[in-house]
Amino acid sequence: MAAESGAAKPLGLWETYRETANRGYLAQYRRQRWSRFAECRIWLGQEALAGLSWDQGLTLFRSSGASGIKEFRSNQLEEVRDALDFLLYDTITLEVRFAECAASGGSYHLPGMGKEFVSYLLCLRDPSLFGIWQTYVPRALRLMGKCPPNLGKGHLGLGYLDLLDALQRVRQETGLADFRGVDEYCFAVTRRYKPLL
Repeated sequence: MAAESGAAKPLGLWETYRETANRGYLAQYRRQRWSRFAECRIWLGQEALAGLSWDQGLTLFRSSGASGIKEFRSNQLEEVRDALDFLLYDTITLEVRFAECAASGGSYHLPGMGKEFVSYLLCLRDPSLFGIWQTYVPRALRLMGKCPPNLGKGHLGLGYLDLLDALQRVRQETGLADFRGVDEYCFAVTRRYKPLL
C-alpha cells in the first residue's frame, strides 16, 4: 500500500518515540499495561482459567485500557471464563474467535468485552504474535501511512487480521521486539507527535 499523503517520516516518529520514552512520559502507561505481565499470563493459562477470580478478571480489564468496566462487571464469572477459554484456546480460526468475542452479537461477546480488551488478552497470551487494537492504533498507523483501508468496517475478525498485518510491518521497520513494544510506540507517537521541520 502506498504511503498516505501527509504521512510522517519514520525517522521523525522514531525520534518522537525515543524522546517520549527518555523523558519518562510512558511510565504510567507501562505500569498500567505491563507491570503485572508475567502474573497475568499465568492467570490466562488453560488450566488456570477455571480458577480465574473476579479480582483477576477486573485487573485484566483495567490493564487493557478498555472502557466499559461497569458493563464488564455485570457478567457472570463463569461466562467470562468460558469466553476467555474460547478466545485463547479454541481451535477455530483467529478471525472467527476474535469476532465471536469482540463483535456485538458474537456467540461469546459479553458486555464490556470489545476489541480493545480482546486484543489485549491475545497480546498477553503471546506478544510475539498478537497486537493490540486500541483507539490510538489506527491514528498511529495513519501517521505512518500504513492504516488498512476501511479498518473497523465489515467483519471485525478480518479487520483484526488486517491490523495485525500493518502492525507487523511497523514491528519489522522499527525493530521492536514484540507487539507490546509496537503498542507502546503507537501510543507514544499519537500523544507526542509533532512533525519535524
